[in-house]
Amino acid sequence: MTAHSQHSWLRSSLVMIMTLRESDAGIWNTEEMADFAKSFSLDALGFSVGGIMAFYPSDIPLHPRASTLGERDLAAEMIASLAKRGIRPIARIDPSMASRALYAERPEWFAQDKSGAPVEVHGHFITCPNGGYYNDFMIRVVEEILTRYAFDGLWANAAQFSPWHTPQCHCTVCQQKFRAKTGKPIPDENWNDPVWRQYNEWRYECIAEWNARVQAAKTRIRPSCAWMPLSQVAESWDHSRVGGWDLDYTEPHQDGIVLEAQRRYANMFWPGLEARYMRSLAPEKGGGITTSYFLPWWRFYGVPAAENRMWAGQVMAQGVMPWIHVTGYQKEQFDHRGLNALRETFAVFDRNRDTYMEAKPVAEVALVYSRHSLDNFGHKDPAARYLDHFRGAYNAMMDQRLPFDIVSGNRLTTGVLENYKAVMLPNTACLSDAACAALETYVRNGGHLVSTYRSGDFDEMGAPRETTLLDRLIGAKGTGVTWKSLRAAYAAIRDPSSPLLAGFEGTDLLPVAGDITFVRTDDEQATVAPLTLVPPVEGEVGSGISVPEFNKIDHITDYPMLVDRRVGKGRIIYFPWQPDLIGFRYGFRDLFRLIANAIKQAEGWRDIVTVKGPGLIDLSVMKKGDRLAVSLVNFSAPGSFNTGQRRIIEELVPLHDLEITVDVPASFRKDHVRLVFAEREIPVTRLDGNRIRFTLPRLEAMETIEMLFG
Repeated sequence: MTAHSQHSWLRSSLVMIMTLRESDAGIWNTEEMADFAKSFSLDALGFSVGGIMAFYPSDIPLHPRASTLGERDLAAEMIASLAKRGIRPIARIDPSMASRALYAERPEWFAQDKSGAPVEVHGHFITCPNGGYYNDFMIRVVEEILTRYAFDGLWANAAQFSPWHTPQCHCTVCQQKFRAKTGKPIPDENWNDPVWRQYNEWRYECIAEWNARVQAAKTRIRPSCAWMPLSQVAESWDHSRVGGWDLDYTEPHQDGIVLEAQRRYANMFWPGLEARYMRSLAPEKGGGITTSYFLPWWRFYGVPAAENRMWAGQVMAQGVMPWIHVTGYQKEQFDHRGLNALRETFAVFDRNRDTYMEAKPVAEVALVYSRHSLDNFGHKDPAARYLDHFRGAYNAMMDQRLPFDIVSGNRLTTGVLENYKAVMLPNTACLSDAACAALETYVRNGGHLVSTYRSGDFDEMGAPRETTLLDRLIGAKGTGVTWKSLRAAYAAIRDPSSPLLAGFEGTDLLPVAGDITFVRTDDEQATVAPLTLVPPVEGEVGSGISVPEFNKIDHITDYPMLVDRRVGKGRIIYFPWQPDLIGFRYGFRDLFRLIANAIKQAEGWRDIVTVKGPGLIDLSVMKKGDRLAVSLVNFSAPGSFNTGQRRIIEELVPLHDLEITVDVPASFRKDHVRLVFAEREIPVTRLDGNRIRFTLPRLEAMETIEMLFG
């Protein structure tokens, strides 16, 4: 039996992670907890077992039992209660901190701030991933737990550097280990310093090493148990960067993938982003995206039902399982209002697993996400320098209703790229030599590349390239001039007949802001580009404003705002500015349309699905054997007060009478399709060329349209 088949249950399991508090240990009713889990149609329940404190009678010295545990073995009781209901147990461990008593005995196991002092949280001290606590003590905890108890899964919380927003570690072990690798002391944060960038990368490597060590221990003791430590991607960069979480590095040392999407200042598409990333990175491995019932700063206060339906729905739409995190569920001091709605949502997922599970995406666009660009070009402000580009490209796909995958910039190969008609690089500034070579081969062999701003200008560690990706493809070289922080600039539409500018009838201009980088090509076209730069129309340089009486365009340059070239059998469309970032920040649908138009110039492009009607919708298409599933997740919500974070979705605006056209296989002969959430069938109209059309009467949080063949 292979490891993947041994843990195949993870690919189709609905899971809850229940965090126990120290005060719960003595009063926890395991039968009631198991009933609570069963009410959510769960296949597995994760619960706290060891680490900060033990919820079982641990024999490891200085592994403190929860003070209220008494003589109970809560792990054994919980496993027995779950077994009666056919629910698998998952052990939750947390290595992030330990007791003062252990610190007194082994202070070298703990993190230290720059002054050499330990770092205190909740009366405990933060531990260091390079020290003996992680690499000796916690390995013994894992071995003890898995020797005693038949857990099906092992899940780690907060296994990282600087957990709980604590300072950078300067302990002796870290200093010695980093110096042994580099010959340098641990540097101060300075993103222009290559040693700092090397240190930043080293943290990711250290966490991957620990994951490998736990996996090896787990495999020795209980190979049937799936090791699946928590991680995060993209939106929580301020947490995962300092923590050393990079799924590309840790995935080889995991049996399952678990990504967290519950930090509520994040963008609302984060769960779908992570589901797409997880699915493309390790499609053979199961796992899930952990969402939360609660708001993070108020762990007993529930998220509104409408938001949780949409939040979990976009995960399921990608063929990935949503996990739910609950802290401190009890009959008092807990917000119960959203529980029934979430139960109903999970019940729909439970009844329709065949629609979603083991299905493969039908997407012809790959959107590249690059953690190296986020760090090594993003520097201290990765949202402004990188992530808003990526977010804008993501929103362009949603706004223009394009099914798409997300692929890792660290794993670009010709084998990965050849699956797509188009690849989008949203300011993917930092790419390895291998990634650049794969992209060049892809384009020369007939692929279609859409690229913005500084994509491919630096290696993965942020060093400027002597020969950039654009130079490799079309001989374009930077002039060394970048126009920064433009306001009130425009792009003039010089050729309205260009398919790149379809849908802009009635306007001569598109909005431009942000930065422009100037390049020259060896094969400058004789004709003017279809879109060229109009310098800012402003009273004073950099002001972005002017007196209305003098608000006039005096000059339209011939500098191209897009470069469109054939490369071998393929094509690249390059934007030397930031339409993705500006589209995201200002909500410019025209810029989203511009990006989509560029993507749709791929050879042989044809929309797999078209959706006509209002609203912001995340569209995905999945195929499995005898069925095709088209999922629509509704992001249309009314505005709210500016909270300084992001709005909480109290209600979604239902969308009505969406006209949907789908390419179907010739074997689809039915005169109806099935609505999964509405639980009914609706008629279809047949069009030419194996296309069907139907009207979706109503879209609330989510709907999946299932088409059975044969």
